[in-house]
Amino acid sequence: MSDNQKSFPPTLSGSILLTSCACDWDLFRMQFFDDWHIEVEAEPVSDNLIFSLGEVTITLSLIDALVPQAWETAGNNYLWPEAAEAIQAHQAHIVLGVIGAGHPLQRHILFTMAAASLLKQENAIGLFQYPVTRKASDYIEAAMALKEDNFPVTIWVYAGFYQGSSGALCCYTYGLEEFEKEEIEILDSSADMIAMYQFIYQVIGYLIAQNGQLNDGEAIGFSKEHSYAVTRSEGAVMEGTTVKIQF
Repeated sequence: MSDNQKSFPPTLSGSILLTSCACDWDLFRMQFFDDWHIEVEAEPVSDNLIFSLGEVTITLSLIDALVPQAWETAGNNYLWPEAAEAIQAHQAHIVLGVIGAGHPLQRHILFTMAAASLLKQENAIGLFQYPVTRKASDYIEAAMALKEDNFPVTIWVYAGFYQGSSGALCCYTYGLEEFEKEEIEILDSSADMIAMYQFIYQVIGYLIAQNGQLNDGEAIGFSKEHSYAVTRSEGAVMEGTTVKIQF
């Protein structure tokens, strides 16, 4: 096998935005144990902490640099209107990586556990994962759903909203491909944003938790009274083929 043909283990990564270039590694290890009952025995080396959980490797690297994309995408977090102002204070970041988890669910669960514990650092502002930066407290609150054996899909998959050419509300997902699913688009809907937000995350939850599928020509609904047609076609704002739901 040539170098160009080598396969690499799947990786999930993100950046913890910090107001100073510092990380209390002992606090992280204590917090990780308190939150998830997982003991980290590894010691940090040169601002890096690397440890293994079975066949999975988790890497934390403190970097004295800004994350420009955090500013570029600050407006995408409609649940954190002050994001652009808040992240002005960030001076450094920790790159968090989860490497080698064979299943997307395992990868996301371990990433979320580590990120939530890291975000409890006193100098942590939030977590950047394209295309959005999430507020530290919001991410931690969502992540705690794992303690109840629920999946925090609102921090795993981003749902974006915009007005179509007709002025009607449209929606798209970003992140379902990480779970080996096609992204979803809802185009020119008469629904309001709250109803669409609730619906799209019901669909996302079904796809991830139940390993569901959305097939062309079928319908999806969560009650006997309401079901919505499903089609597949070239994406309107997303690249490649997407699933369209007529909501």
